[in-house]
Amino acid sequence: MPRPYFLSLPYPEVAKHLDLLSERGFGVEITLYDTEWLLHTSGRQRVRKLGGTLAERGIGVSVHGPIFDLNPGSLDTVVRKHTRRAFEKAIEVALDLGAAGITFHTGFSPLLPDRTLPGWLSLSLELWNRLATLADGAGLTLTVENMFEPTPDLLLELADSVESDSLRFCLDVSHTAIYSTLGLPRWFEAVSPRLRSVHLNDTDGFSDEHLALGRGMLDFKDVFGRLAALPQKPIMVLEMDLERALESLDTIARVGLRETQLELL
Repeated sequence: MPRPYFLSLPYPEVAKHLDLLSERGFGVEITLYDTEWLLHTSGRQRVRKLGGTLAERGIGVSVHGPIFDLNPGSLDTVVRKHTRRAFEKAIEVALDLGAAGITFHTGFSPLLPDRTLPGWLSLSLELWNRLATLADGAGLTLTVENMFEPTPDLLLELADSVESDSLRFCLDVSHTAIYSTLGLPRWFEAVSPRLRSVHLNDTDGFSDEHLALGRGMLDFKDVFGRLAALPQKPIMVLEMDLERALESLDTIARVGLRETQLELL
């Protein structure tokens, strides 16, 4: 039976929560946000050991690549090179961890003029094609998540332009409420054919605080209903700290979402 939820944990915290993950039947999305560690670590043997332990315990693994100040389509060559090194290293570590997939952000900024988008996308594709080749060769699913994109159009154009048909999407439902000009139904309609995973957390509609479900303004009965209706069930990541994730599971049971959630298994 597929695991209903993945918890989001930084790499340094995974080992201390192995018992919780295995006993509660959770998968784990391991965040690799520390590029200093990522680019200079000499502890690859420890990473492989952790990957082996996760596999032995039957814990599903996904990875979230680095996100801060990275831009695959930057006009600055230094920024693009740094982004490439960080993303490629994240793929290497994901493979050491035995991950089935890895998620990245596009690096798109809505503050840039619309006229710069074609050039940004062209430069960006150099890296995405490289990453797709690496991921396809290793059997790793490459996933792109919505962040500041006001509509799904950029993600769709990126996926259609990459020289691989294996690129998939991660839909962050809070990001659609905070940064998008479209409602969640339009996002589901656009990305569902390529949807691999969903990031679940709540929001007040203004800030990306990764609140526990029920602590913000999102209608999760609607969200879970839409997820249950999909022909291919995505990985559901409770993208918040551990305390809020456990609170969210209690909320799911308390407000009656469990019945809908069971349809996702």
